[in-house]
Amino acid sequence: MTPDLLWILPALALFACGWFAAARFYKRKIAALYAQAKAARQTAAEHAIQARKQIGQLQAELAARPPMSRVEREKRASAAESAAAAAEARRAAVEKLVPDHGFEATSIAAHGFARTEVME
Repeated sequence: MTPDLLWILPALALFACGWFAAARFYKRKIAALYAQAKAARQTAAEHAIQARKQIGQLQAELAARPPMSRVEREKRASAAESAAAAAEARRAAVEKLVPDHGFEATSIAAHGFARTEVME
């Protein structure tokens, strides 16, 4: 019984020391993560406050801005229509040069490889 007790008592003492060391280590680690999360929350709150201020400034600037005249609105609408027409013309020119015969695109497949490429 005595030889067993000589091994059991130091083993229990080492187990207790290890348990307390692990508890202290993870407690410090959790405290550091908590501080990091608190700092991130504070930074996010500061960014939200700054964004609200900027939105308020933009809304004030828009409210102080005079309304757009009918001529200016028509000019912007015609510019948008001409840009859309130019894009449609470019698309039609590409369709004319490279007709789509209903074939599936084989150069780009699901995983970035062509379907004709041998996979090993």
